[in-house]
Amino acid sequence: MPICRSSIRHLAVLAGLGSLVAVSGCQSNDGSATAAQPAAVNVEELRAYCPQVILETEGTVWSQYERGGEGDAAKLVRRTTISETTRACSYSADAITVNVAVAGRVVPGPVGSPGQVSVPLVVEARRGGEVIYSNPVNYGVQVADTAGATQFVFNDPAVLIPQAGAQQTRIFVRIDVPEAR
Repeated sequence: MPICRSSIRHLAVLAGLGSLVAVSGCQSNDGSATAAQPAAVNVEELRAYCPQVILETEGTVWSQYERGGEGDAAKLVRRTTISETTRACSYSADAITVNVAVAGRVVPGPVGSPGQVSVPLVVEARRGGEVIYSNPVNYGVQVADTAGATQFVFNDPAVLIPQAGAQQTRIFVRIDVPEAR
């Protein structure tokens, strides 16, 4: 009796699955075989929605020039950029607390000098057109050398979002460029 191709494929799949089941059912730490225990899932993991953090395009770069030198590369004091974000969420019955971190750098220009630089950052949580959280901060960055970039990480650990409507909430981060106000 001939064996059709689909039967051969089914047998191969079943043999492969059988060996995977046999291997995955046991673990060996000390030479003895034990059944694998499934990891426990807690309530926080079931509610694992954590609002997305978005860098606002208009607020990721801020170029500062000497007075009257706007746009002249030779009169650039510094360029500040933010490029990366991350977040971690913790949950209560009625709110999500989001710990937002933003990475950026300050690059001195030809007329830049070492010293303390104030970077005006804003973290906002919005649901549609409504701002439900806003934290404007002048974050201090110490520029020690004009030969290279100074990296910084800003952290806002207390972005509070109500659970009701959390799925429609987005978190936005930007440099609050004075010219854009």
